[in-house]
Amino acid sequence: MAENILIQYMQRRLSHEEKEKRYTSSQRTGKPFLTLSRQYGCPSREIADEVQKELNKVTGPKKKWNIINKEIIQNSAHELNIDPYKLKYVFEAEKKSVIDEVIAAMSTRYYKSDRQIRKTIREVIENLASIGYSIIIGRGGVAITNDFPNSLHVRLFATQNWRLQRIMKRHDFRTEKEAFNHMRYVDKKRVDMINHFSGGEFDFNKFDIQVNCEKFSPEEIAQLIASAMKARKMI
Repeated sequence: MAENILIQYMQRRLSHEEKEKRYTSSQRTGKPFLTLSRQYGCPSREIADEVQKELNKVTGPKKKWNIINKEIIQNSAHELNIDPYKLKYVFEAEKKSVIDEVIAAMSTRYYKSDRQIRKTIREVIENLASIGYSIIIGRGGVAITNDFPNSLHVRLFATQNWRLQRIMKRHDFRTEKEAFNHMRYVDKKRVDMINHFSGGEFDFNKFDIQVNCEKFSPEEIAQLIASAMKARKMI
């Protein structure tokens, strides 16, 4: 499935129109897609799997929905011709220092500037959204595609204690305090990344739906999302 997404993406990127300029509102296809943003500890992948099942029931085999997450890194790295690991810092809401830029530029002929990397990531997400029938998990997708037509933007949240218990079960933290500090750190990094791609402090009221994962199961959340998309005539 990931291979199909990459093929579709490259076909779009290689067209003359898309090589010349980025999408404007009039150029976007209007094909349906949704973004899932989440606080650390919320079960985004489980929810995405359930959403995919629900949406595929409606659209049928000819328009299968794809879950997009690591594909954003893979496609961006492919476009830039660099190791995917070198993009990690962007998704951790970090920036290259001037010194880092100078050293990198001097050390390799395949140097890519911070600006070039971030621009490519943005274009990759825009193109994947334009292909449509995609469930984009994180990666600043909500900030980049918020004004796209036929889209639904969902934020997953829960109380700190509920998320902390899930994190403790899933990861090897020595103490609850260590897990709590890591949770706060990741939450901040995710907000910082959204803020960066939005060009300022992102207005979280722009989310179409915000769902408490403590109150609803992944199956119930998927049904809520599918119902909202049906009401909007996205599916």
